[in-house]
Amino acid sequence: MARIILVSGTGGSGKTTVAAATGLAASRRGLRTLVLSFDLSRGLSAAMGVESPLFAGPRGVPVGVNDHLSFHEVDVGEELRRGWNGGQGGLAALVDGGPERVNAEEVAMTAEAAHVVMLLRLGEYLREQQHDLVIVDCPSTRTALQLLNTVPAMSWYARKQQTPTQPGRKARLLAASLHGADASLEVRDRLNAVDALLHDPEVTTLRLVTTADTVSGQEAQRAYTYFSLLGLAVDCVVINRLAPEAADAGSEQVRTQQAHVEKLQRAFSSLLVLKVPHQSTEVVGEKPLEVFAEQLYQGEDPVRLTAPQPALGIRKDAVDAYSLEVRLPFVAKSDVELSRRGAEFVIQVGAVRRNVVLPRMIALLPTSGARMEGDRLIVSFQTERGV
Repeated sequence: MARIILVSGTGGSGKTTVAAATGLAASRRGLRTLVLSFDLSRGLSAAMGVESPLFAGPRGVPVGVNDHLSFHEVDVGEELRRGWNGGQGGLAALVDGGPERVNAEEVAMTAEAAHVVMLLRLGEYLREQQHDLVIVDCPSTRTALQLLNTVPAMSWYARKQQTPTQPGRKARLLAASLHGADASLEVRDRLNAVDALLHDPEVTTLRLVTTADTVSGQEAQRAYTYFSLLGLAVDCVVINRLAPEAADAGSEQVRTQQAHVEKLQRAFSSLLVLKVPHQSTEVVGEKPLEVFAEQLYQGEDPVRLTAPQPALGIRKDAVDAYSLEVRLPFVAKSDVELSRRGAEFVIQVGAVRRNVVLPRMIALLPTSGARMEGDRLIVSFQTERGV
């Protein structure tokens, strides 16, 4: 199975450059590498040095860079039409009523359907087993969180769809792919398979890219919290576009930047922190990307930077006593909202919510408490004494 590296970053952080440079560095080590982009900006083509008209260029096909490296800027509209017309993956089942009632162009306008198409395309590449490494240049943090929460959200809508009070076309759109016809069952199975791989720290890690300023630093911290809440393993933080070593150390700009760097290093002390100076020229094409990758990784393996974070989840503490553990860095207990309805346990931090479906053995037990230990939320379930 291919390794997956997700690259996400704050606005203007240069995350696409990091994704492209990482892919090139991995390919130089002989790994068959694919860099995927779900970003409409088409910045990956530019970073790779592929010139194309503003609104044209390769659509729906990977582009080779060298013998071991290719990239693919996924065009959701093209992918949807390909799957809709060819019946691949049962995309017609996304909408209740099928293609006789809704055409592919209409479905392409919905964000939920777009996320499903992206995940299915990623899953298709993984099933083909033509690559050792797949790097995903994620869109904005908000969109990346929505993308990574697609399958859990669909499962939630599907459960709610079982009740007669659940209204709305959106719920039907999302839930349709989780029950019903054989085509929708195929979609469900493929999405669940991709989702499982994305949440397996032995397979998938996420790399955060930021810059040394207040706004970007705070956004990176929130992103780390939210991605951790959704169960993603973060392997490192990249601080990009730093003033070069030759810069005047006494200047106000350099002093301010250094203060931000030290703050970020303290905040992310549990993670590997990599630093890259601001480049004097555009990082476009193989040679500049190689220079960037060397400065970024210092000759180290760009894929396995650190040992995978242990997967947190449910553990058995004693007879009829279990704990749910979720990594929540930078979070105090007062920042967390918890609720439960039967077998469904809800954890919310800020604007991001995670719905955890408790296994049957735990769903029968009452919630006995919740606490923060370091960066971990621990929720206990156990039979009350004397019962």
